[in-house]
Amino acid sequence: MTTFFPNAEPIRRGKSFLLCALLTLFVGLTTTSPAHAQKIITFDAPNSGTSAGQGTEATGINLEGTITGNVTDNNFGTHGFVRTPNGRFTNFDAPGADPIVGCTCPNGINDLGVIAGNTADTNGVAHGFVRTPEGQFAIFDDTQAPAGTSAGQGTTPVGITDFGVIAGNYIDANNVGHGFVRAATGKITTFDPPGSVYTSVWSINNLGQVAGVFYDTNFVGHGFVRDANGKVTTFDPPGAVGGDAGTYNAFVNDFGVIGGSYYAASNDAEFGYLRWFAGQFTKFEAPKASAAEFFGTELAAINLQSTTTGWVFTGGVEVDGNMEFVAQAFVRDVNGNATTFIVPGQIMTPNPYLYGSAGAAINAVGVVAGRLHDGNLVAHAFLRIP
Repeated sequence: MTTFFPNAEPIRRGKSFLLCALLTLFVGLTTTSPAHAQKIITFDAPNSGTSAGQGTEATGINLEGTITGNVTDNNFGTHGFVRTPNGRFTNFDAPGADPIVGCTCPNGINDLGVIAGNTADTNGVAHGFVRTPEGQFAIFDDTQAPAGTSAGQGTTPVGITDFGVIAGNYIDANNVGHGFVRAATGKITTFDPPGSVYTSVWSINNLGQVAGVFYDTNFVGHGFVRDANGKVTTFDPPGAVGGDAGTYNAFVNDFGVIGGSYYAASNDAEFGYLRWFAGQFTKFEAPKASAAEFFGTELAAINLQSTTTGWVFTGGVEVDGNMEFVAQAFVRDVNGNATTFIVPGQIMTPNPYLYGSAGAAINAVGVVAGRLHDGNLVAHAFLRIP
């Protein structure tokens, strides 16, 4: 197994410096720009397809403004891409990836420009990958448990820290999900919160805290955060308690604040939440949010300032007995100021596929990266600068 962090020990020694820098940065970033100052840039990676189900989607952004994501070409082959702040693109395929049957799918990028994600091979089995800014790859599988080797099974990283620690999910041979943490040295530790019958990891911060959701025997979701030392704390947003769906996702920033989404026990509408340091919760919904069952406000990321982004389902219309919606991206700051915004060119007609726009990632200075679908259901990426 190859690892590309030979200098991991000096990096770890710099951890205390990073924490001090984060605190300084947090103080300097507590004032957000007004919504009217926003600038939205749309873009496509090279060879981006132009038919429905094709196109470019951003999945991660770092402090510098480097963006990663995936691009599906005119042959429905899915590849990874990275875009520098000056707009320079590199498309790539991880070793062993089948772009047609599977993909090269980046899921996160750290502030050093190292990308983590998953491939899928000709058999539809997922494998983890790490890509350095120089284009070197390490491919890995969770062999401790181990991960399954059939279609739909395997290893999927969801995030990477500035120290090269990766968190993610693996699906075993019984199609059961579990969490894992991979150290910069390549050592993998697997885990499940107490009471879990299925674990879904969503994020990791620079302190090594992992956040996600686990499902109980009734398949009701509950949030969890796992410290770097292995201690797991479980939680439920108050509005989710007693419902039949529960907590949907959880993202943790470098100060330990968790943002996510849950389904209300009263009507199964989806709301956003913040879980603060001492365990207090703030419930919210983005402007124009639908109150329909299983729709509403869905978070996708939280940054150092506890500003969140994601999408909100709006404009519900009943067609043939089914509710159809359109998604719009939103951003909400730590003070509760929320803006739902339309990305130029996005589809605005409610439809059964829930296309529209969505924020997917947000960096420490509030720049959002995401995707939109146009009227032909072709995907494009966008960058929103506050």
